[in-house]
Amino acid sequence: MNRTAWKLTETQMREWLQGLVDAGSSVVAPVEEDGLTLFSPIAAAQPAHLEASGKTQWSPKEFLFPRSEALYRYSLKGDTVEIRDPEVAETQQVLFGIRCCDAAGLMRLDEIFLSGTKDPLYAARRAATTVVTAACAAADAECFCTAVGGSPVATEGSDAQLVPLADGWMLRVLTDKGEALVGEASGSWTEAAPDDIARIDGLEKIVTEQITRNPIQREWSRVLEEGFENASWDQLAQHCLGCSICAYVCPSCSCFDMNHEADAWCGEQCRSWDACTFGLFTHHASGHNPRSTRQQRYRQRVLHKFSFAGEGEDHFRCVGCGRCIALCPAGLDIGEIVTAAATAIQEEGADAAR
Repeated sequence: MNRTAWKLTETQMREWLQGLVDAGSSVVAPVEEDGLTLFSPIAAAQPAHLEASGKTQWSPKEFLFPRSEALYRYSLKGDTVEIRDPEVAETQQVLFGIRCCDAAGLMRLDEIFLSGTKDPLYAARRAATTVVTAACAAADAECFCTAVGGSPVATEGSDAQLVPLADGWMLRVLTDKGEALVGEASGSWTEAAPDDIARIDGLEKIVTEQITRNPIQREWSRVLEEGFENASWDQLAQHCLGCSICAYVCPSCSCFDMNHEADAWCGEQCRSWDACTFGLFTHHASGHNPRSTRQQRYRQRVLHKFSFAGEGEDHFRCVGCGRCIALCPAGLDIGEIVTAAATAIQEEGADAAR
């Protein structure tokens, strides 16, 4: 199917966004709150903080994979137990103005929750969600999407995309969901000319040149796993505090814990976000912990992002948003860690071969 692109003024873009809100969709967009840019449901187009560049403090994944949720509830009625599934809202959801790296992060979550036996709660939200990305006109200092195979104008995971122009936005439709989201609103819009669409390549080149980090080689996945016991891990990860802010702001982290909350008559089974860098994450009931040090746990996080991919996956789980770099209180840079670890492991292998 041939997809269409339009040139929109800022006013037209806002009117379209307002129309989505008025149509009854749950629209989630970046907003300014206490000096931070965060994702939040909006009741009108005006609060949406849509800029040509810049990320939110954390990713939008919580609107598909909530920080905490009940998986089932039960109650005792005489001699029987009644089990109830949680209600899943049927309202259509629009994730509006998310960055390309965040959309790629959602695709990584799809691989976890929709492969094999599908997670029904995640699947229901995903089916009801349309993703409108905003391409980047500039890179933040911590950005490294291009180092992991991404792009500031990537379309992976996008149903429609807003591309910043000097005098407004270009909107390009990428999927049937995106087509349906535009609907009749495009009747008064100006269709983008081929020259306008060609600007996307120029924008990609400009932003890519701002990202100075070297590419992370795909073959390093094997190198890192083969160097699991390499001594360099202890030194490289020694400054990790185990706070796990990296996992909580990451668009693709999917770890969770399960807990049971109940009294004598009723209860619920809940799952909540967790992180492999927490000391209790792999702590056994026996008292044994196979990852007893922070270095071992940080190594697990790095390998999960760059080595332990699912069957058939040909990409990293890290999408290069750089939030973990920007917010790490110890100043750890996961890209530099991967490069240093792969280099040390390869050098050790070369020395052993001599």
